Amino acid sequence: VVRNLKDTLTSLHFFRGEPKDGWDGNEHGPGSFRRFIDLEDCPNAYGDSFHWIKASAEAVEAVGSDRVLVVYYEALKANVRAQLRRINDFLGLPPLTDAKSRAIADACSASKMRSETGGRFKYAIRKGSVGDWVNYLNDERWKELDQVFDDSLGGIDLAEPLRFFQQKEIPGMPLIPWQDCDLETDRRTWSPYLCVSLREGMVVPDPDIVHTNNAIKRILSSTFRLLSFSSKMPVDLDENGSDGSPRYHLFLAPSDPWASPILAAMKLLGLESKISVDISDGQSGAGWAFLNGASCAPWKGREGPFWLYEAYQLADPLCTTKILVPVLWDTVTERIVSNDSWEILKLLSTSSGSVTEIDDRSLFPEELKPMIEAMFSDYIGPLIDDVITAGLEYFRNDQNETERLQKGRINAYTKLLHLDSLLGTTRYLLGDTVTIVDLYFSAFLFQFDACYLDAFAFRGSDGFGEPILSGSCYPNLTAYARDMFQLL
Repeated sequence: VVRNLKDTLTSLHFFRGEPKDGWDGNEHGPGSFRRFIDLEDCPNAYGDSFHWIKASAEAVEAVGSDRVLVVYYEALKANVRAQLRRINDFLGLPPLTDAKSRAIADACSASKMRSETGGRFKYAIRKGSVGDWVNYLNDERWKELDQVFDDSLGGIDLAEPLRFFQQKEIPGMPLIPWQDCDLETDRRTWSPYLCVSLREGMVVPDPDIVHTNNAIKRILSSTFRLLSFSSKMPVDLDENGSDGSPRYHLFLAPSDPWASPILAAMKLLGLESKISVDISDGQSGAGWAFLNGASCAPWKGREGPFWLYEAYQLADPLCTTKILVPVLWDTVTERIVSNDSWEILKLLSTSSGSVTEIDDRSLFPEELKPMIEAMFSDYIGPLIDDVITAGLEYFRNDQNETERLQKGRINAYTKLLHLDSLLGTTRYLLGDTVTIVDLYFSAFLFQFDACYLDAFAFRGSDGFGEPILSGSCYPNLTAYARDMFQLL
């Protein structure tokens, strides 16, 4: 069992009565703070906590992670029944029933142990709370401990979840709401932060990102799985939650290109009053942040900020995944319906009564479904993957040219030329009817000019690197993009 080191220090300081030498020391000794961060000659009875964690990590590696279960005290406090499930599964025991899980959680609670053990309880636990450390010492002292933590435990997987629990404030929070941002807003001047993901339900630095001096240095090949929340069942968007508000809720982000086709579909299908929406104000050291909170259950009415990782944790308390938008949230079951933009578009388009305001047709008509799926899987999806893969390769190699980068560009150009030729014979990708694949593709085209062309070094490369909207390489794509822009 591991606990964040700032609460550990605070507990040690007060556990048997406050020491005579205080926190920082006096004539009686060096002080509990100085003893705690002394990595050379720590006089504490149980030794140096930093080296203990490092030695524990080495022991886990030596015997194999499948033979050791690391339990974090903060995770126990946040969701004891989820952690009981982890422990139960690790021990290979039969599945816990809800009744047995509640009974164990109740028997292990501080109040229960206090009532049944009497005076002995005070020798086992002081407060048992999380975050009590913020009430003591000053920021300068805690930053000093943070530096010792980074120097001694940086890069050790077992220690990484402790970073989040040892933060007084979430770093890199957006300074202003997204509605107040304009073309002059430069988010690069905002406070730096570590990109994060979820590992077994805990916020940890994203293992696919290398951070140097609080800045993103490069992107590694993907090693972290994406937990995909998927629903193959149609949703009834006419249903409401217990408070009368829409049952389904969308979490989106302005910087996510796939928010645009989803919002466009909602408008074209007349669903704007049937689905509530929260738009993130930006990323932070806890992932996507919503400064004014969430406007849906179960967080409605809670003072902001809200972080999207909370929805992932509630949907699956032990999930290991990146924290991605968009998210379609079910306020009744308190589960994620889907976090896949293409699937969300299909769900919206197949919900009851979803027909376009243009010609009373579905954006995902039954007779065109096989062709829509084929267009997405054969051309649009791979095109987007080629561009993103080329861009990641560009950053992964410190913005140097590589054979893989050039191959990704060529693959993307080839698909763009094919689609340009196709759109020379038809108004939309599948004829005269706009469908969800048009919404998805047009969002990519707008993003290509605004972002990928320069950020991923596509401009001027291999003779095809011109803007789609204003260049001459893809005349039919240009006309198509302008047509879609006017429609949306």
